[in-house]
Amino acid sequence: MMKKYKLLIGLMATIITTAIFSCNKDFDRTLGTKDGTDTTKVRYGSRKVLYLIVDGARGQSVAAANIPNITALLPTSIYSWVALNEPEATQNASNWANMLTGVKKSKSLVNDDALTNNNLQNYPIIFKRIKESRPQTKIAAYTSSAVFKSLTAGADISDLVAGDDQVKAAVINQLNTDTASVVVGHFTDVDKAGIASGYDNSFPAYKAAIEKFDGGVGEIMAALKKRKNYANEDWLVVIASSDGGAFTLPPNADDQTIFSKTANNAFVIYCSASYQKRILVKPFTGNRYLGKTVKLVGQDIRAEIAATDASVYNIDDTTKMTIELKVKKNKEQFFWPSILGKRNEWSSGHPSVGWVIYLEDRYWYFEWRGTKDGDYKQCRGGDLIQGRWENLSVKLEQRGSQRFIRTYTNGTFNNEVEITASGSLANSNALKLGYLNGQGHGEPDVYVTDIRFFKLSVPDGVIQQYACETAIDQSHPAYNYLVGYWPATDGNGDKMIDLSSQARDFKLQGAYVWENFNDLICPPSASTLAVLVPQTADIPVQVINWLKIANKQTWALDGRVWLDQ
Repeated sequence: MMKKYKLLIGLMATIITTAIFSCNKDFDRTLGTKDGTDTTKVRYGSRKVLYLIVDGARGQSVAAANIPNITALLPTSIYSWVALNEPEATQNASNWANMLTGVKKSKSLVNDDALTNNNLQNYPIIFKRIKESRPQTKIAAYTSSAVFKSLTAGADISDLVAGDDQVKAAVINQLNTDTASVVVGHFTDVDKAGIASGYDNSFPAYKAAIEKFDGGVGEIMAALKKRKNYANEDWLVVIASSDGGAFTLPPNADDQTIFSKTANNAFVIYCSASYQKRILVKPFTGNRYLGKTVKLVGQDIRAEIAATDASVYNIDDTTKMTIELKVKKNKEQFFWPSILGKRNEWSSGHPSVGWVIYLEDRYWYFEWRGTKDGDYKQCRGGDLIQGRWENLSVKLEQRGSQRFIRTYTNGTFNNEVEITASGSLANSNALKLGYLNGQGHGEPDVYVTDIRFFKLSVPDGVIQQYACETAIDQSHPAYNYLVGYWPATDGNGDKMIDLSSQARDFKLQGAYVWENFNDLICPPSASTLAVLVPQTADIPVQVINWLKIANKQTWALDGRVWLDQ
């Protein structure tokens, strides 16, 4: 009986515990739909926004200046010194429109200061969105630019004043005396200093203008915190530059990405007492590639492997192969210079059997003529950017009874063309790097390194995975199929050494010079990089989110909200 009684008590305890936890789960779900905010960080006051826009303040220059007042905000800020404006928005008005509408230029159609043919009726200034949702919200804006003022239509107060000192004074007066919930101040003196001297702290007038702006921020923040009702208010302070400015970076600071385009280098700070510090830094922009190589230029500076040693690089009607190489071109456009090929000549009419990789316009081609071809065939690769290392790959792939040439740029597939009926491309000619003798085509001006010749159709996934690697070793899945591997970064001597088991070196010709290089390879595109840091078009979305206004899908805003965690 005692055992049964203990069993009954245990069963009842289990049932009660389960019921309690079940109730708690339901209760948690109910609370979750109301507010998921950590209550230790909540400020229950009325939400307001102070928005300070400064033209021409390059983010990296601001970060390096003496800015104690801005720095004091950072412990409770989400911020970035490598924020970006829209690269296509080259006019002040376009940048301002991005910062006030939350959409890019392609939607607002604000292309210049005249604001002609704009589309602001469909993508209005964010003030209209705020008023639609919260009609009682008072908005005040101050600027010394008539064009900027025209973009602030819809504000309760939109004042044109004489200059930055007057903008600062008007913002402070507004904070001291009025009840506006959104206050905007627009500053232009930093940009004026950049235009006059240069957009870098190495120009004293520019650095002084940044530091003067910081002093103004300190005065404005002091006024904000002295408001009689400040303890019952919840302010988001936004400080952001509309753009940077033209400045030539030293070579070791130029990563050849959007982050080295100084005119696009803005900064954004979102400061709130409820935010934890979060700094958004420059994302990974590509692998560093450095060494010493030879520029292949004109007809004379080139390299080749003699015909007696080059038979292993023949492509017959059963060969499986993949060729990879890294190319940095020194002009934007080329017209048909060879950069690597094995054929008797490279001439108009394409008379000889063999293959060649060549440049045309901004892109590249793999071209061939087989023993059964009545004419040449070619498969196009991707566009190549001047001054940037790009990885070119071409392979011959067998699928059933068909064979295909496939091209890839930086690991991304470009095109394919069937080669089944071409027959053999084999010949008794040398393998030539750079200029290939013939007529009717241009001359190269390129660097070519990391050349790999596999007797294997390397899988697409492997091509993509290793395209941006700058060397190859036994860890590469196709390493044992290498019949040629020339890093071409030897740095001295008259050969580019073959590190494969074949040991067939390229012999340099002409008045060649080994040159140092230190570059990035395969940097992500500007659009890919831009989403990883704050952009100026994000700010209106952050503001309406702060004001707890629903971001309607029909508004089609381009920005995003940044969180502190």
